[in-house]
Amino acid sequence: MRAADPLSAGARASSRTPQWVFWALMLGLAAVAVSLGQHPRRGVDFRVYLLAAERFLAGVDLYPVSDGTMPFKYAPVTAPLFLPFTLLPARVASALWNLGLVAALVAVVRLTSRPAAAAEGQGVWPWAPVLATLALLPAFRFAFFYGQVDAVLLLLLALTALGAEKGRTWGPGAAFAVAVLLKPPAALLVLFLLARRHWRVMGASVAVGLVLAVPALARYGVTGLLAQTHDWLDTLARTTPPWALGANAQGLPTLLLSFMVPREPMPSGAAISLAQGLALAVFVAVLAWSRPRPLALFALCCLGVTLLSPLAWRANFVMAWPLLRLAAERKTRGGLALVALAGLVGVFSADFVVGTERAEQVLLWRPYALVFTALMVWAAWEERRGAAAPAS
Repeated sequence: MRAADPLSAGARASSRTPQWVFWALMLGLAAVAVSLGQHPRRGVDFRVYLLAAERFLAGVDLYPVSDGTMPFKYAPVTAPLFLPFTLLPARVASALWNLGLVAALVAVVRLTSRPAAAAEGQGVWPWAPVLATLALLPAFRFAFFYGQVDAVLLLLLALTALGAEKGRTWGPGAAFAVAVLLKPPAALLVLFLLARRHWRVMGASVAVGLVLAVPALARYGVTGLLAQTHDWLDTLARTTPPWALGANAQGLPTLLLSFMVPREPMPSGAAISLAQGLALAVFVAVLAWSRPRPLALFALCCLGVTLLSPLAWRANFVMAWPLLRLAAERKTRGGLALVALAGLVGVFSADFVVGTERAEQVLLWRPYALVFTALMVWAAWEERRGAAAPAS
């Protein structure tokens, strides 16, 4: 009987280390998620979703001006999606929602691990998910603190892209429809679907979107739903300008606005639209120039959902997780440096680390917009170089 090779046993143990570290991270995130969810003064955004669902059930206005600085900012057809949570006590519902955000991240990790090696001819580095998650710990903390939807949105987009790549239609179509209804900027993933010619998925998403509008149509009627939609758009138009140049705004449109209207405390709607249009043009030009492979294209589109929004703030950069993972997986100096820089930006712009006043001063430099735009450019350069290598 041959004795076990201690070297191979050690190798197996070391190969499991990243997995153990990742699951330890997930357990830590779950603990934070539950503690913040149960706190009566946390989960403010999620409580807004619950209030909207209750108003929908009562058939009353979803967007009263009396909501002040914390209105419901999602489309009226999304309010019924939160109805199941109204059956639970608010603190329990908030804790479960936050746990769902952690579960969504775990699902994204598993979904995006499978195609990496087979589809794009590269190995899966087991430390990459750990590094990407560590870099975004401040963003996840904010997501749990307020009970936001970004991790769920990321999972929906992953289900859309990967389901479409497997030849499925209705599952990806449904996921894409819900994602776009929750956050219209998620429609940016249509660039992936167009590039990959997933026509049926796009058609299915339109059909599912129409079906999802039926409950709101039944509750408010055609005229009432149109009025609610008008109030929703009016809410966005009223609340976006005061936010767009504030310290919390970290999207590329805000960075561009800083150069366009540096002395204007509240930019006009036209200026915001122009900045957003310029940011979108830059993004599309980068994609056209680099012609990224499917996994990188998906990751870039996920980042774009946040980066191109004038409402983007720190918690929304959870959407950058696939691109940070890809940057870590390449194991280049530039990619790893950007992953580290993303993490440092999160730490040194945190109120509890540097203080509220200094954090605000740091955020006014738009560090998230700068770092993640640099990450976008780096990824495009890597994809361009990777495409040129076989030809040469």
